[in-house]
Amino acid sequence: MDKNFIQIRFVKRKNGEGEVVAEKEIKKVLVIVYYWPPSGGAGVQRWLKFVKYLPQFDWQPTVITTLAGDYPALDTSLLADVPANVKVVRTKTPTFGKFFNKKGEKNLPYGSLEIRPNDSFCKKITFWIRLNLIVPDARKFWNKYAYKAACQELRKERYEAIITSGPPHSTHLVGRKLKQKFGVKWLADFRDPWTKIDYLEKVKRSKLTAKLDRKLEAKVVHDCDLVLSINQKILHDLAAGEKGKIISNGFDASDFAGKKKQLNQKFTISYFGNITGERNPAIVLQALNYLTEFVSNLQLDFWGNVSRDVQAELLAADKNHLIVFHDYISHEQVLQEMIDSDLLLLIINNVPDNKGILTGKIYEYLGAGVPVLGIGPIAGEAAEILQKTNAGQMFDYKDENSIKDFIARIYENRLKGRTADHSAAVGSFSRQELTKELAEILASMCE
Repeated sequence: MDKNFIQIRFVKRKNGEGEVVAEKEIKKVLVIVYYWPPSGGAGVQRWLKFVKYLPQFDWQPTVITTLAGDYPALDTSLLADVPANVKVVRTKTPTFGKFFNKKGEKNLPYGSLEIRPNDSFCKKITFWIRLNLIVPDARKFWNKYAYKAACQELRKERYEAIITSGPPHSTHLVGRKLKQKFGVKWLADFRDPWTKIDYLEKVKRSKLTAKLDRKLEAKVVHDCDLVLSINQKILHDLAAGEKGKIISNGFDASDFAGKKKQLNQKFTISYFGNITGERNPAIVLQALNYLTEFVSNLQLDFWGNVSRDVQAELLAADKNHLIVFHDYISHEQVLQEMIDSDLLLLIINNVPDNKGILTGKIYEYLGAGVPVLGIGPIAGEAAEILQKTNAGQMFDYKDENSIKDFIARIYENRLKGRTADHSAAVGSFSRQELTKELAEILASMCE
């Protein structure tokens, strides 16, 4: 019997007619991802959870990933979520973080390539090289090791499909090369845009570099068998056409199991993730400064990296000492802090054409069961999710009065002991349900 099948035997004891043999097909899929535990950050969660639940839907994944890459953060607690029966192949990984470990720079640029006037000459030239001479991204130097490991797996085992996930979008070039060599079915997953991502549209790049990047993007979309993404906006920008499929990000209910809410002494509004100029929360601080005329126990927590420019602006405007900046914590700790908060802050990048932007944290906010204060396009996809699940509300970037009223209403609910309950409305965003969709898409692609 083929090793990709398992055999289950049932015995009919009543009539003695013998045994019935049922065969259940277990298909293998090769998943190639750069960000994987112990890497922390939002980019890890999507495929960590897919890999966790795929075996429940008759797909056995093998993961090819980095040994020690340039990660936005480290979170060893995520290793516990990797199933013991999933093979993980870690390869040699060139890293460049050491060039940014000076003068306050923690890691290789992640999510931003902006240069400030007071940046050092070395940083300016390094960023220029990254933007104009390294296409599509600096993680491309891992590709040859990932490709070699993938070839070894494809020669040893029968895989029905391969999956590549980006960012970094250079990983898709590995999938394209494998498709050309082995003819295997290939799904390319886009967690974020490629050439249309906001931080690339804000910086100066040579026309030749931008053209080459767009050409690589088009080749990947053309050559893969299926394009997967988190929303319609990304698929539209990729011109994916009929190849395009959507599976949103989500939350894992098991991550929240056993966690109980512990009220903070102060009414706490919490933001989790990176803060850049496009996600400036100054309007929320303005609203809180006004509300302190009536209440005195407010706090605004930031868990994650905050750009120096935004941090300086916030501290200058924090007249009542409401803000607390926290260092990176493990994902498990993040979830507990979410649950313990009174209000969760969601900010969509204030950039043109942003209605389709969805941050991964919105789904874990749903899982936490805490009201969400959204700042962003009131007719965008994030606003639609909040409205559909009754989990919160989205406000325009300048609508200070409505933001104040919303915070005051949630504050009053806390005083009266009222709690939100939108658990019944968020089930479609559970990781298990989303993985079931993925399994169906894979099966259809491989027919």
